[in-house]
Amino acid sequence: MCLFPLTLLAGTKVGTPKCWTVPAVFTGDEEVTFYYDVTDVGFPEGVDLYLWAWQPSEPDAGNGGNSSDFAKLEYLGNNIYKKTMVPTEYFHCDVSAFENPDWPGFWQQLKTKEDNLWSTEFAAPDSRLDFDEFKKSGEPIRFYSGRKAAGFTDKFTLDEPLTVLVNPDLYKLGGRTMTEISKDANFVQFGVHSGLNDWAVMQSLDVWRPAVLAKTEVRKLSNGLYAWNVGVPSTYYAYNPQDAGQADAPTLLANPDEKANFQLENMTYLIVEVIRDDKGANQWGANSGDQLQKAGTATPYPDPLFSFFPSRVSAKDILTLTREYNERTAGELTYTIVAGQKTLTGTMPGVRDRREATIDLNKELQGTDATELKVTIKSQKGTVVESTIPLIIPD
Repeated sequence: MCLFPLTLLAGTKVGTPKCWTVPAVFTGDEEVTFYYDVTDVGFPEGVDLYLWAWQPSEPDAGNGGNSSDFAKLEYLGNNIYKKTMVPTEYFHCDVSAFENPDWPGFWQQLKTKEDNLWSTEFAAPDSRLDFDEFKKSGEPIRFYSGRKAAGFTDKFTLDEPLTVLVNPDLYKLGGRTMTEISKDANFVQFGVHSGLNDWAVMQSLDVWRPAVLAKTEVRKLSNGLYAWNVGVPSTYYAYNPQDAGQADAPTLLANPDEKANFQLENMTYLIVEVIRDDKGANQWGANSGDQLQKAGTATPYPDPLFSFFPSRVSAKDILTLTREYNERTAGELTYTIVAGQKTLTGTMPGVRDRREATIDLNKELQGTDATELKVTIKSQKGTVVESTIPLIIPD
């Protein structure tokens, strides 16, 4: 029972969102953004949605019928919402609550402001097992790319969240561990000088620029590990911060056309100790030397595809209309079939990957002498298919 909220739901329960985070792995006392994909969940597109959470506490308790403003999600378009928070602050608890092995996890629902529509219950990602496994692995560094529900991989891609964890007791710069180096009197921080495709697209470690130091920092977490939070690589490598008052300098990834044609192969990087010299200026100190991480291959979502069965249709057949790989915001599809003087209408249920309708023409077209079917399929955005299917005379 501890997994479920105390509030009794009065509204309709719909489907389950897909959830992921940036950073990909995180501690409870650092800022994290939860992303929610509500495609095929059952909410109207763009409707205001709110977070309902009850582990490790219930921040909006008692307000199921009128969610508080602080629980509102930001709509990004394409059925994607986000909520940025520091979990310890949002849930008003200590970081230890998120590290307890008995903690049930981030149990949540998404809902409309009133209590008319609620998602099903789901556990948003947390990173306890990832941190624990990494500490026990004996590895000095590991790349965590992807969305946890699908499994992390070290083969990062341009548009998947990426966090790099470093064990400071094992990772060495110039023969000394990061733990040892961090105790030096002139130590400022650790940063990363990096680039994609053998430095073709680069984020420089300009140690005199505060915005660069903040962006490239390898930061110590409350659990003793260090993390380089890249976020989404295509965003991270799109701009280089400049001096105060100057606009960020764009790279080729800031151009949508260039990004679309960019073939990601690898990341080259150095982890660098930033030190302060005797004049008070930041300088490069010890570094890891050039490192290389191979990239993975992103699988693009296919273009929409309309088909019908059988391929040769008569007025005596059962016709199946199928549309695969629909647009993210297409929602439920409706069809209209004009056959002579008769018009047939209906819906094409399913999910984004495949929506389908079956029509018994033998029943529906009795008494007509139609020679063709004019098919129109519409999404909530407008017409997505217009097709003419000739009717053959069966043998």
